[in-house]
Amino acid sequence: MDTLSKSQIESALAARLPSYKVTCTLHADGTLSAVLSGPETDHFAITGIVRAHYRGPEAIARLANEILREMVMSRQGMRNDRMQPTTPANAEQGRDR
Repeated sequence: MDTLSKSQIESALAARLPSYKVTCTLHADGTLSAVLSGPETDHFAITGIVRAHYRGPEAIARLANEILREMVMSRQGMRNDRMQPTTPANAEQGRDR
């Protein structure tokens, strides 16, 4: 099966993530970047997607699941950071990031 085009991947991801606008960019090295723009200024970017790894509907479903998993983990990390009490020790750690 041939490698899917940028527009095919974009359409497939948009169909599986209907609340997000999906914009993909194809790079000279053959990798793909995707920016998902959701409601309420929610944005998520994925870079370095190797198109050859995602051939066919099952692979696109796997890519969508991987993206959703990363989005959930990212949100949990942001939520956990916000829940940390502001103490001098935590403020010092924040500067190291």
